[in-house]
Amino acid sequence: MPAQPHRAHPLAAPAERRIAIIGAGFTGSVLAAHLLRNAETPTAVHLIECGGCHGTGLAYSTSNSTHLLNVRAYNMSAYPDDPRHFLRWLWSREGDGHVPPSGHAFVSRALYGAYIKDVLAEAEANASPQARLRLIRGEAVDLRPDGGRVHVQLGDGRRLTVDDAVLCIGNFPPSPPGLESETANAAFASERFIGDPWDLGAIARIDRDAPVVILGTGLTMVDTVSTLLDQGHRGPITAVSRRGLLPHRHQEAQPYKSFLHPDVLPSTVLDVLIALKGDARRAEAAGFDWRAAFDALRPHHHRIWAHLPMEERRRFLRHARPFWEVHRHRMAPEVADRIDAARADGRLRILAGRLRDIALTDDQQGLDIQVAARGGETLHHLPAAALINATGTNCDYGRIRHPLVRALLDHGLARPDPLRLGLDVTIDGAVIGADGQAVPRLFALGPVSKAPFWEMTAVPELRSQCAQAAERLLGLGGGALAGPMATVAPAAPGGWTNVAPGLNARSD
Repeated sequence: MPAQPHRAHPLAAPAERRIAIIGAGFTGSVLAAHLLRNAETPTAVHLIECGGCHGTGLAYSTSNSTHLLNVRAYNMSAYPDDPRHFLRWLWSREGDGHVPPSGHAFVSRALYGAYIKDVLAEAEANASPQARLRLIRGEAVDLRPDGGRVHVQLGDGRRLTVDDAVLCIGNFPPSPPGLESETANAAFASERFIGDPWDLGAIARIDRDAPVVILGTGLTMVDTVSTLLDQGHRGPITAVSRRGLLPHRHQEAQPYKSFLHPDVLPSTVLDVLIALKGDARRAEAAGFDWRAAFDALRPHHHRIWAHLPMEERRRFLRHARPFWEVHRHRMAPEVADRIDAARADGRLRILAGRLRDIALTDDQQGLDIQVAARGGETLHHLPAAALINATGTNCDYGRIRHPLVRALLDHGLARPDPLRLGLDVTIDGAVIGADGQAVPRLFALGPVSKAPFWEMTAVPELRSQCAQAAERLLGLGGGALAGPMATVAPAAPGGWTNVAPGLNARSD
């Protein structure tokens, strides 16, 4: 009797779904936690991180206790369906000698990094037996979809084959200033130019009595000044930006109802600003702070941005962005007090102007920095031992030299969005390739995906994005992120080798 073809038993266990998350900062770690919490079928979450610790990322890896969150503790839960989760974690630490702050406090970013690490560990500990986490230390340098699978190449030659890959690659250091002179190029190539404001080793080597110039006057500059002051810097610090705008300080504000009607959205940037200013005036007349009106608009940011035509979005970025950001991204009161004190005693000067040129001094031990003052012909010559670039993260992926980013662009698997805010993605996070089509099984979350939303950098927005993406990846919420299962491919020639079970992976 001829052999019958094998048929899977109708009650056979489903194949394990393998999901690779590239980047283990806030977005990657919280996405992993949501996947582990919600997996109802066999699921393996591979969390890949090239440096530092899983769970902290650049934003929360600082050990400086004066680097504070710029959002109050009550709004920093990793879970949108459990808004008090972070507060309970803070309060649970009282027995360790810590005094738990109130929900209105601005806690240190280092403390919040410890919380995210615990979120990941707790999610793993409480996950069903069907869900497992593998922590992989290594740098993803290439990525290739292949039918129903995705191959992720690591820098040391290992390969991980999964069903879906999610880019949570966070923020990149700012681009160097756009000066092309030979003297400027020599200065930028020297150790006197600190292109990464989080290079704490380079900042620590600055002479305590020497003058320092910082490019940028936003929150990154504020952190940089705090770092200098904490290491005992006594020399003058000059922060330069085109408009010389400082972030406003946080103040307690009562809830206020937004001017927006759910069925009527503004169609121009001017409409948004006029309505917002009018709302702020009405709020102040009623005894509220302007911040209440500004914060009331926050839940509608994504809808407003989506409703604006592309030319209006460009107009916003050209003209309104700096003013928006200093009102929207504010300093914790303690931090604002410190900046005010540094300005009052002359240690910190804010200068509105544009970098005109830069050159090494004759002895190569310093810099001569030329800044053209805003609105006039004055040219400032600023001597400095160092120039620190704190102009904000580089969002133009066409200029980012990271090997994985370059590989994605070179293969046509991704493209910068038209406004150079990140990669071009759909609202569900699917990466759009050079041909304008969504790439199967490749997604991006966090700051890299901000193009459809404008704001995708703060915890309240990121945690919701992670929760929704986890549902789609697990097939719980339907949508574009769900897809069929795939199997692990055998080793391929040319240096592509599978990651062996347990190799360089930890689950502790």
